[in-house]
Amino acid sequence: MALKIASIEPQSLAWEAGIEPGTGILSINGEVVRDFLDFEQLSSDYRLDFVLQNLDGKKRKLSIYREQAKPLGITPEAYQHRNCRNHCIFCFIDQMPQKLRKSLYMKDDDYVFSFVFGNYITLTNLSASDYRRIYQQQISPLYISLHSTDADLRQKMMRSANPIEPMRVLKRLAKHDISYHLQIVCVPGYNDGAALQNSLRDILRSKLPILSIGIVPVGLTRYREGLCELQAFDRKRALNCLEIIDEMRQKYSSEIVYPADELFVLAGREIPDADYYDDYPQLENGIGMLRMSSDNYRAQKRKLLKTLRSQEGKNYCLLCSASASGLIGEIASDLNRLLKTQSVRHQVIHNDYLGEHISVAGLITYEDLANQAKLNEGEIAILPTSILNHDGYTLDGYHQDQLKALFAEALLWVDPLLEHWDWA
Repeated sequence: MALKIASIEPQSLAWEAGIEPGTGILSINGEVVRDFLDFEQLSSDYRLDFVLQNLDGKKRKLSIYREQAKPLGITPEAYQHRNCRNHCIFCFIDQMPQKLRKSLYMKDDDYVFSFVFGNYITLTNLSASDYRRIYQQQISPLYISLHSTDADLRQKMMRSANPIEPMRVLKRLAKHDISYHLQIVCVPGYNDGAALQNSLRDILRSKLPILSIGIVPVGLTRYREGLCELQAFDRKRALNCLEIIDEMRQKYSSEIVYPADELFVLAGREIPDADYYDDYPQLENGIGMLRMSSDNYRAQKRKLLKTLRSQEGKNYCLLCSASASGLIGEIASDLNRLLKTQSVRHQVIHNDYLGEHISVAGLITYEDLANQAKLNEGEIAILPTSILNHDGYTLDGYHQDQLKALFAEALLWVDPLLEHWDWA
């Protein structure tokens, strides 16, 4: 099937060649073009021999020679990702309320998205042709949701229509030089404790091309009616999980196992130094964010102080999630020590919308901010940008302009890693 062209950039090479939007790309230089990944890999050559399918369905051949000063100018139609067909007991999407943004209910389980965007996949929907493509094009690294090396336990948790032997598949990928990052979503009573110990033992002694292993606690919202009963992590379970990880890291002299920040917070343990996280391979999984944010604050402190002092006579309130409360409280105290005529405090926004067990900034809603944020007169709110999506909307569908209207003063938006900030 042809890859349809969504648009052609004016004055580009494709525009000069007379290619129109809606045209299908069948092949480039004799290679079939299935999706945007094929297109990106194949369109980088100097000479591009296209086989196109015109709007009338007829095929035609066309050659384009790349020029350094001109773009090719082809934008393919949006990629239709492959959906997840599992029924995992811990699926976060299954426990979200209705009427949120439509994109939040999309369950992708797509190896192309895994490679390009770092999305985690289960490997339960791959065909023989998918594996051939992965091997041939060296689609690596992949991001894989493992959960357990025990096939029966994994199936009990994932309830897949196409269960796999996880270790066998990992070994097959390794034989073709495909490396991977792994994720284990830890669910009390299922794959924690001895089961977690066994999984880590299996993978750490396997000598497979594993780049990192992220251990994250199950996230449970208050919308679990009709779903199986699960337990949330508490301090005792978090401590036990961290002790197992510490033991396995030491026993196998391996530093590629990384617990989620939330486990350290729940356990009341200090966040490790930056060396613990190496090059932060699981940062997109929320692992190591608190350490990186703390280090970035120290590096950016002078610049931040200059920004705060620019609003003479104004005080500030850092609105944060429960999981970041410790770090944000320390930052507020340090800023107060350095600011002479202004003050900074922090307020935790608890997640009443999704439930008490949800504690990350990215899931803070407009509704909870509207109900909980209490600012003093003349106080400026500082908010994490992670509460907004790329289009500027909160989880519950409010635009940042509507959120701004909640506050009398200007807003200071700060990215969660404290690398940059801006006024709104």
